[in-house]
Amino acid sequence: MKRLSALFVVFVFVLSCSGQSDSPDLKGNKPQYASSKLDGQPVILSILPVESASAMYERFVPLKYYLEQVLKRPVVIKVAKDYETAIQEIGSGKVHLAFLDPATYCEVKARYKNKVKLLVRPVGKEGAKSRSVLVVKEGSGIEKVADVKGKRLALGNQQSSFSYLIPLAMLNDVGIGIKDFSGLDFLQQEDRVGLSVLIGYHDVGAMSEAVARKYSADGLKIIKTSEAIPSFVFCASDMLTDAVKKDIVKSLTSLKDRESIASINKNMEGFAVAEDRDVDVIRVMIKNLTGRDYIEYGPKAIKVAVLPLYSAITLYDRYEPLMKYLSRMTGYEFKLVIPKDFEDFMQVVKSGKVNFSYQNPYIFALIDMEKDIKPLVTTVGEDSPSDESMEGGDRFRGVIITRHDSAIKDVKELRNKKVLITSPKSAGGYLSQRLFLMKIGIDTEKDLKIIDAKRQENVILGVYRGEADAGFVREAALVVWKDAVDMKKIRVLARTTPLPNWPFALCGDTNPLLVQKVRNLLLELKDKDILKSAKIKSFRIADESEFDALKEY
Repeated sequence: MKRLSALFVVFVFVLSCSGQSDSPDLKGNKPQYASSKLDGQPVILSILPVESASAMYERFVPLKYYLEQVLKRPVVIKVAKDYETAIQEIGSGKVHLAFLDPATYCEVKARYKNKVKLLVRPVGKEGAKSRSVLVVKEGSGIEKVADVKGKRLALGNQQSSFSYLIPLAMLNDVGIGIKDFSGLDFLQQEDRVGLSVLIGYHDVGAMSEAVARKYSADGLKIIKTSEAIPSFVFCASDMLTDAVKKDIVKSLTSLKDRESIASINKNMEGFAVAEDRDVDVIRVMIKNLTGRDYIEYGPKAIKVAVLPLYSAITLYDRYEPLMKYLSRMTGYEFKLVIPKDFEDFMQVVKSGKVNFSYQNPYIFALIDMEKDIKPLVTTVGEDSPSDESMEGGDRFRGVIITRHDSAIKDVKELRNKKVLITSPKSAGGYLSQRLFLMKIGIDTEKDLKIIDAKRQENVILGVYRGEADAGFVREAALVVWKDAVDMKKIRVLARTTPLPNWPFALCGDTNPLLVQKVRNLLLELKDKDILKSAKIKSFRIADESEFDALKEY
């Protein structure tokens, strides 16, 4: 009780904090500058109020002094009052430099276009990226994200990646929306979120992993962790000259001072030059969650649509290295297009608005019946069965799952049962199981009570919650979503009919010479890091006839 009382006092104090600008250092001493060494007015560095103003200020003081030595002028730290103020001030030039989280930068770029330039991003084993987490109080009885329905939710700021955008995407991925909570509050700072959960004002909170770890000893428990994304980006206003921006980039990318780096993030190892495309994954999330389209395509952009089998972050982690490889080798800008769902993907591909597509074989077959698309290569994937009878991993399969305590022990007992499927157009989440069951005399459309759950994770969660008797998912989905539910409560009833793996297809008006080069580059790809990221072994020449049988279903 004493600890909770102390936390309450801290909570009230944090609620009262507002943005503050720099003058003295942490010991109360004002820096002394030699006027002969100054080159113009002070540079103002804006910091987002992710934590309390004093905490944010302290983290960036060593970097401030380093930049002063490089630029030969004072650097003033300004902890922004709020996210909106940070956006307006860097966009209008009232501040010259800003450390922004990716979603905030996307908002700035959309509003102010070329008035803000991305300079560098952090690098390191974990320092380059951060994760968003959902947290509860230890002993609350909430163990998995599936248990948060009906609870009271605390979020940070609506323009934050880590305390708003990514948490909502995590919840959306498991079929939970804002309407599923009994209450929702925006507490602006992540410290406030953590403290509010600890003192019981809210049941569930969303924040960055780094802030959550500060309160783990006080009983804050992480129940869901997102995939990692760039933790922040360092950008500049057009009030700074190109020469000054160049000096800043050079100084930060060559920075070796461990004190300056570690004060920002203890796992960070330095900075690297940033590209605007580094935050495209955030733009996709913003579009799919809010409808606001901040995605930009240059005159040499080549669009590659990927079926949204998993979250946007997962898909970017897997395929963005491949896109950068194709860009580097062709001179074009290959960019991922991640539609909202399967139906949206099919519309995008059939519209001819993308140049290439990457999809499961059943979706390919369905599109090919309406629009002439050509498979260039077929995937040989690591998450495919490795049995030699399955052609060395160029096929994959689905599974039929039930709860571990289900009375169903054999697939023949599925008749008249309620079954969740990923989508009628899912190869691993419906077609594979349909073909498998047909062989034993079960017609999925006539003998089962089919429910379209839309996503792989919704099927797993539905079976976990007991909302259906069984579910159909791709085998690899059980590994991808093992952190969302207790997999000990899920039992695999059957592994089903193997299907041809995913084809990479030509689906838009594209230069034939470029098409041939892309095909050859994929067939010849040997880069282990790129292949490992994509979770494939290689590509092989596609045989269009191998997809013909799928058109019958």
